[in-house]
Amino acid sequence: MKSTTWRPLLPILLGSLAAILSLSSPIGVGATEVTVLDDDTFEHQTQASTGQTTGKWFVDFYAPWCGHCKKLTPIWDELSTKLETDYPSDGLLVAKVDVTSNPGLGERFSIRGYPTLLFFAERQMFRYKGPRDLESLSDFAGGGYKDVAGEAVPALPGFAEEYGKKLRELTSKNEFLKVTAEDFVHIWEFRKNAAAVLLVIGLVVGLFFGLVVGTSLGGGKKGATSEKSKKE
Repeated sequence: MKSTTWRPLLPILLGSLAAILSLSSPIGVGATEVTVLDDDTFEHQTQASTGQTTGKWFVDFYAPWCGHCKKLTPIWDELSTKLETDYPSDGLLVAKVDVTSNPGLGERFSIRGYPTLLFFAERQMFRYKGPRDLESLSDFAGGGYKDVAGEAVPALPGFAEEYGKKLRELTSKNEFLKVTAEDFVHIWEFRKNAAAVLLVIGLVVGLFFGLVVGTSLGGGKKGATSEKSKKE
């Protein structure tokens, strides 16, 4: 009799227990998403080199194929929520950049290995080289970064860098043109004085040959006209 009496109540009890557990579980509740940044949105959202009025940014520069990056992914997702919970008034933001799809940012911040973790605050950037566990990362963003020597945030790409980027895109499908363009861009970006001299020399030589050719053609036409006049 007793077992028969409890059976109708069993689904209700189980449902209530599940509801209580879901409400008390921190997983997925109020989770803060990691911001995805790229070549076009990075400076606009972070304002890393212009004042950082949007907050302090902890950015993971990663590659999709990197094993260490894959291992860090769930921790990085948790970090975003933890920082908002533990430091609600500090304006701490967590982001990530796929360097393989955004080579401009990789070049700007000299990314040579994955993952590279950079913390941007107070118009400086601080390289994180500690353990990649949740507590260590949180402590660094919460104030530990002040114990690390800050670096100047690289300036936004100028005309030369933007020109080089477009030139690389245009020549990416032709190996010969790609190599030639890389050499030219390297000279243009890192040896601007030499590039300017070469450009001036090229203009002078081009102008000189243009004058020579123009004079030769002009002389040939005059000679032909004189010869024709004599015959007549």
